[in-house]
Amino acid sequence: MRRFLTIPLLTFFLSGCQSAAFLIANMGNDPDVYVLEKDIAFGPGAHQKLDLYRVTTAVQTKGTLVFFYGGSWTSGSKDDYGFVASRFAKAGYNVVIPDYVKYPERRYPAFVEDAALATAWLSQQAGLVSGPVHLMGHSAGAHIGAMLVSDERYLKAVGLTPSFYQSFVGLAGPYDFVPKAERYKKIFGPPSRYPLMQASTFIDGSEPAMLLLYGAKDTLVAPSNVEKLSRAIKQKGGAVEVKQYDGLGHMTLVGALSESVPIKSTVAEDALAFMTKS
Repeated sequence: MRRFLTIPLLTFFLSGCQSAAFLIANMGNDPDVYVLEKDIAFGPGAHQKLDLYRVTTAVQTKGTLVFFYGGSWTSGSKDDYGFVASRFAKAGYNVVIPDYVKYPERRYPAFVEDAALATAWLSQQAGLVSGPVHLMGHSAGAHIGAMLVSDERYLKAVGLTPSFYQSFVGLAGPYDFVPKAERYKKIFGPPSRYPLMQASTFIDGSEPAMLLLYGAKDTLVAPSNVEKLSRAIKQKGGAVEVKQYDGLGHMTLVGALSESVPIKSTVAEDALAFMTKS
């Protein structure tokens, strides 16, 4: 059952109390539309686990969505994003939410390598890939997703190509930035390697169609990331759409996918429409 709260999710996200924000975001989950299979191993590492939200037989299955969450490549958990799975399972998509290794345990590109391993696991599940497979990510997860479908080496290493994915939907992704903070320099450096973590370096126009979404009030990830990536895709003749949301910031963009709170936005509807036509 869908439940709305009178306290805006925005208040919690902007206050830094993300645990409360995720608690509220997940209050509107509809367990009747999916069966949850938790902590499925996609690799030998302790962190290499994913959650599978399998659409119930009462809902017509349209395909599968793989979602990578954000957290500055240093934090985050699949356990916080049931609200994303619930929203898209209700629309008919099986949803896969993997965890991935974080810094300082590992540095780039270990995050994308985990994403490729999770994709390889999915490719072996015949019952899940009978329809189109879509990719979505928020923040660092959007960066991971963009690298996965633009730099074909990661999927090639597991016997796949970016064409495994029908489309990519990126929310507030830092696709094409130059690290300035010391933490990010350590994650992605040395500077000679920075082009290897910028999605535009690898764009050749053959990537899955991309929808790049961002909030006008985002103070964490600059809109130049979307501008640079979309320009590179257009220059190579690829398929890309860009949409800005005037009232949303970095976290409320993904928070808008929750059905618990009355954030007025069409983020979910726009993503679903794009996935349907791609």
